[in-house]
Amino acid sequence: MIIYGIKNCDKVRAAMKQAQTDDNEVRLHDFRVNGIDADLVKAMLQDIEFKHLLNKRSTTWKQLSASEQVAADSQTLVSHPTLIKRPVVFVDGQYRIGL
Repeated sequence: MIIYGIKNCDKVRAAMKQAQTDDNEVRLHDFRVNGIDADLVKAMLQDIEFKHLLNKRSTTWKQLSASEQVAADSQTLVSHPTLIKRPVVFVDGQYRIGL
């Protein structure tokens, strides 16, 4: 199991703790440390709709201009990984939000 997010995010920490409690082999992929690329976002979007993956409640979203918000796409997620809802979990060959 891979948990994608940011290590200091409360939801990511809770997901890591829960996954470890459930005796899963778990690895954290921190967007800030390990990065993110277009291929990873594309893979996530195969399983999660863009509107569900995009975190419109984030501070980063609120800092984007109205035109940037309207034009938001997968490249926006690559450029601003904190716009991805957290945690994204890869388990059993599928990406999903949360455990």
